Order: sequence, then structure tokens, then C-alpha cells
Amino acid sequence: MSEPNIVRSGPNHYICEIGAAKKIDEYIASFSRPVVFTGFKSFDAFNQYGALPEHIPVIQHKGYCYDEDIHTYAKELYNVDLVIGIGGGIVLDSAKSLADYLDVEVILVPTIPGTCAATTPLSVMYDGDGQYVRVDYHKRASFLTVVDPKLLLSSPVNYVKSGIGDTLAKWYEADAIIRNTKNTHELSAMVYSGLNQAKYIRDILMADSEAAIKSLQEQKVTPAFTRVVESIIMIAGTVGGFAVQYGRVSGAHAVHNGLSFVEEAHHVLHGQKVTYGILVQLMLENQLEVVKELIPFYEALGFPRTLSDLGIKEKEEAKQLVATHAIKEEEALRFIGNFTKEEVINAMDQVEDFTLSTRL
Repeated sequence: MSEPNIVRSGPNHYICEIGAAKKIDEYIASFSRPVVFTGFKSFDAFNQYGALPEHIPVIQHKGYCYDEDIHTYAKELYNVDLVIGIGGGIVLDSAKSLADYLDVEVILVPTIPGTCAATTPLSVMYDGDGQYVRVDYHKRASFLTVVDPKLLLSSPVNYVKSGIGDTLAKWYEADAIIRNTKNTHELSAMVYSGLNQAKYIRDILMADSEAAIKSLQEQKVTPAFTRVVESIIMIAGTVGGFAVQYGRVSGAHAVHNGLSFVEEAHHVLHGQKVTYGILVQLMLENQLEVVKELIPFYEALGFPRTLSDLGIKEKEEAKQLVATHAIKEEEALRFIGNFTKEEVINAMDQVEDFTLSTRL
């Protein structure tokens, strides 16, 4: 791994409290030309709860975080001095990318606890068809990230579960990277700080996720709900932020990225693909006992364990596509080993066989 050891610690300011989303006018007092960048459903959810000054222009985006779209918006917004991103992971990544392109500050207001996008200075880039392209690292972190647990109660249950699954992968991917690194005694304290954060997140999610989902369904802000929300949005960002390349994605996300090329899986949420990818990664590493430990949690949260669970019928074609892309040189699977296409397919088959045997 040749990436410089640059620690990205998180937002410049971070607020997590009930009612925070109602105070946007206070947070932007020092800016003169702000613009809101948001989605459609996410902006509806925000408007039913939060508030924005009437004079702020609003750009609503539908689609992926895509270079051509970002450049088009930038030409229209060349004179703004602040981008306010309101929405889920794709919208927030797009807002960060736009702010970086314009070289202005960004305020991020997540409407769904689906990813750590609201606290990380990076954007996952896709092409116009939703296929993964790369990760861009930005010059600055967010000026402010606003997490309002009550606003997040409007999140669809499936999106919250997706966020839990995506965040759960932090531990399994970072742990695998470090286990497959030589001379780990030479790694910095910050690397191990990131790894410890990943383990802490896993423990919170395993302990509190069911209660958090119940809180969401009952529309109540509870300590369990807030802990899970902060684990997904804030603490998760510190894993890669502190551990740098040793806390980045690896096997599970390589499988996810491969699945982005399977048309039948385009409707499946990011975190659902990642949770499936965790199982494939663990099988690649011969970690069957860890898979067994995860099964009760997967069953409780309804996480996918087979290609069928992901809605994929053309399984052989899908396995070929996933494996072909997962083993590419630029993919993160290389951080934990030099696997062949056949080995990835075999791991997917093992996941299928094990799941079918435990469901009988």
C-alpha cells in the first residue's frame, strides 16, 4: 500500500441533537451565497421536519455521484460560497464532490443513517449507469455535519438496515487488511486507533441494532437508536480516517463493486450488497466459524445470505461478473490477498451451500 499516512479525523464541527436540523439559519450566518444540494425524497423528509431560509436556492439531484453531473452543476453555481448537502449517501457524496470542485465549504445534513458519507472527506464516484468507478479524496472535511436523531426517524427501515450492514463491514474489512500486513508492529498508534474504533462499532451494532430498528418502527428516539446512528454516521468515518489505508474497504466492498455490474442487483441497497460481501470475504479467508457467529445477527436483521436473497436469478452469470471485477488490480480485494477468479466463485458457492444447509 503506497498511500501517504494522512489522517483525516472528521468534520470541522459535528452536532448530534434533537432539533439540530431546525437551526440551519444559525449555522450558515457567516456565508453570503449558499446553495442547497439535495434529492427529492430526502428533501421532502427534511421539509416535514427541518427549516431553511427562503432565499436559499435548491438544486435537487436524481441519480448517482457522477462526474458529468457534478461538472454541469458547477458551471451553474460558480459564484456560491457554501454547499449544503441534505440527503442520503449518494446526495452527500455529490454535494462534497461539488463543493470540492468549486473549492468552497460544505455543510452535510444526513436524512438517512445509511453510510458515513456525512463525516468523511471523500466521494464514491459512479458512471451514469450506476457502475462503480473510483473514490475521490477531497481537500477539506465538512465545515459542519448536522445529525438530528428525530429527523432520522423518517428513514425507511430497509435503508437503516443497509447502513447497519455497510458499517458492520468496517471491522471485518479492516481486521483482514491488518492481519494480512507484514510487520504490523511497525504500524502507528493511529492505525490501531482506527481498528479499535471498528471493533467498538461492531460491538455497538451487534448489541443495539435490533432495539434501534424497534425504536425506528415505534418512532421513538432512544439511546440505542442514537448509538447506532452515531456509529453509522460519525464513528464509522474515523476507521478509515485514522487507520488510513489499513482501515479502508477490502473484500466485502470488492464483492459489492462486482455486484454493481449485475443488472439484476441494481435495485439492491449498497449495504445489503456489502453484508453479502462480508460472508464471501470470510469464506475466502476460511473463516467459517466467524460466519457461523454472524448468522443469528443476519437472520434477526433480515440480511441477504445468498444471490437469491439479492434477487439474482441468473446466478452463474452473476458469479462470473462479480469474480471478474473483484479480482481486478485496482480493486480492494488485493489488500487481503491475491485471489483468483475461481477462488472468488468458490467462496460464493460456499456461502450458498452453507446458507442452504442452515436453512433446511
